[in-house]
Amino acid sequence: YDMEDLKVAYFQRDLAWEDKQQNFADIEAELSKVSESLDLLVLAEAFATGFTDNIVEVSETANGDTFNWMTRIARQYNVAVVGSCFVEDGGHYYNRLYWIKSSGEWGYYDKRHLFRIGAECEVMTGGECKTVFELKGWRISPYVCYDLRFPIWMRNTYVNGLFDYDLAVVVASWPAKRIYVWRQLLVARAIENMAYVVGVNRIGRDANDVAYLGSSMVVSYKGDVLDEVPEGETRLSVVKLSYDKMAAFRERMPFYLDWDKFEIK
Repeated sequence: YDMEDLKVAYFQRDLAWEDKQQNFADIEAELSKVSESLDLLVLAEAFATGFTDNIVEVSETANGDTFNWMTRIARQYNVAVVGSCFVEDGGHYYNRLYWIKSSGEWGYYDKRHLFRIGAECEVMTGGECKTVFELKGWRISPYVCYDLRFPIWMRNTYVNGLFDYDLAVVVASWPAKRIYVWRQLLVARAIENMAYVVGVNRIGRDANDVAYLGSSMVVSYKGDVLDEVPEGETRLSVVKLSYDKMAAFRERMPFYLDWDKFEIK
């Protein structure tokens, strides 16, 4: 296969409530301390504002402040950046995950499953499309928080000798009281899809008095936790993922040849 390893940084941190500039500054301060070169930087869901109910007030136009900051960071640090923010586009509000490469190439994924219990679905519009972006030959599929509970939406496919993705990235604001579920689902998704999974969750307590513990982690295609940031700890962690090891495992254990065919409506 001889594919390059992927060096992934993921940042578990508390978020300054509805204060974009403070969050941007805090992330950049931490990023500037990293001496090694990185391929991918993954930030939490709504990393610029926190998971607020003031969607209308904090929302940006498409390609607004957060997009522009991510674009600058990608270029300056020569890294692809992934994270979500609230966006107003064509009269609809989206929880929009951007992925932006150092070349300036970019795309987005709108959170498909809106968190009903938090009334997210009353204000926001859910996305319709999955997306895959490529980085150093890797196929990377992004998801947002509640999407993690939906195995069919996250299902990998194997068609004509190709997997849909090699790495699933899940950015989240997943509350402390359901942290056990977060951990189990990240591992389950990695195992069933034979792909790496990076889950990035925030910590701290937000203005709505919701507590978050983090438990951000990187899980292998076999379901092994390769790296985890301890609960409540602020840390930018870096892990190297081997494509060749994954490809060898897939070849040795071709469960995907027996995967069920399906279509999502």
